[in-house]
Amino acid sequence: MTRDFNTTNKTRSTIERAAYRGRFNSRAYFDKPATNDPSIKKVNFYERVNYGAIDNLNNSVIPNEEYIVNTQTGRVLDFVADSYSLMRLNFGTALRKGLVSNQGSLFGNLEMVSSYSNPKVRYGRYLDDIFQFYNKTHIPNILGTTSIASYEDYVKHFFKFFLNDGKNYPLTMTRWNTSYNSNVLDSGLAFAYAEVPYDADQIKIDRIIDHPCFLYVKNLAMNMSFSVVHDNPNILLYDLASPAGDSIRYSYGLFSLTDIFNNRFIKTCNVDNDILYNNININYNKYVFENPRIKIVSTTNCKTTTEYIDLQPSTFDRRPYDDLQELDLYIKIRQKEEGDIFHPQKLDHIYKKSKYFLKKVDKPSAIGYINDVFRDQVWNKNYGFHDAVQKFKRQTQTEAQRQQTGGGPTSGGSSY
Repeated sequence: MTRDFNTTNKTRSTIERAAYRGRFNSRAYFDKPATNDPSIKKVNFYERVNYGAIDNLNNSVIPNEEYIVNTQTGRVLDFVADSYSLMRLNFGTALRKGLVSNQGSLFGNLEMVSSYSNPKVRYGRYLDDIFQFYNKTHIPNILGTTSIASYEDYVKHFFKFFLNDGKNYPLTMTRWNTSYNSNVLDSGLAFAYAEVPYDADQIKIDRIIDHPCFLYVKNLAMNMSFSVVHDNPNILLYDLASPAGDSIRYSYGLFSLTDIFNNRFIKTCNVDNDILYNNININYNKYVFENPRIKIVSTTNCKTTTEYIDLQPSTFDRRPYDDLQELDLYIKIRQKEEGDIFHPQKLDHIYKKSKYFLKKVDKPSAIGYINDVFRDQVWNKNYGFHDAVQKFKRQTQTEAQRQQTGGGPTSGGSSY
């Protein structure tokens, strides 16, 4: 009998669809609870959403493209590609020998229909949306076009626009990469063997999880260092801690998590300002193209004068501030992105110490220090794992108090 997990039926109410989504989360993997199955990974479980996006020291990271290699059908990191090739070879052999059948499933030949794509490109599109609003809406409707008479005006007002906004949306790539904007495929550690909409739970059940081939694929993947992504079983994610991949990783000199992240990834804090200012220059030039000349009308001593200013385009590598100003602004941006978590005295201390690193070492060391201060905030957001642990402790304490006072255990909710 087909299990009904269809959350896409438009005749169902929002509450009904939420209930079906809950059933999928709790009962889709009926043979063994997914939370106890090492071959199933829930990447939306609290901060695990950042799997492959932060390293073992909480730094935001992206793959070093020098080590992204082509497979027959996609792109992943080199050591991941080796494990993938072995997995696909074994799967193809099993199909040819008739040990398993992929008929009626979505497994195909485990070809990569989606894999790594440069996260800098998607982040660039994200910034384009912000700058489009700034250029098309904020400047003409809030500032007035006469307020932008130079490149310096454009940059100054842009950062005022961001820092004074009431929302704490990402601006740096570091914050974007550790937000819900990023994707597990950005990590170079995962691939999709079929395209399935996120809410198409019935398709996942019928053509993947309930298919007789699933158990074989799941076990094969685990033996090749891959896990099935719980909510998207059409995606296989490489497990960096899997002992099954030790020999391949060791052949590349990757003996630990630290080796992997130091040698196959780069810290996004090291590219934050370069990417941001390049995008500022690109979008300033777009603004100049559409507003090449501004008209300024002024009145002095009852005399009205009209002045025309021709805006000049910028080179893509132009930087509007010196190093110290850039450090100060980077601190303010990271502070804003994290919800103004530090008091002004703390920010002054961060700036003074980053200034020390700039003078005594170099600019990357100064940026690295600032990043060290802010990086752990990824674990401190509301409703994260830390909050869940604290809530659990409070509930446990309350339960113990009830037992001591003779109140008995609290009644549980209904199961389904």
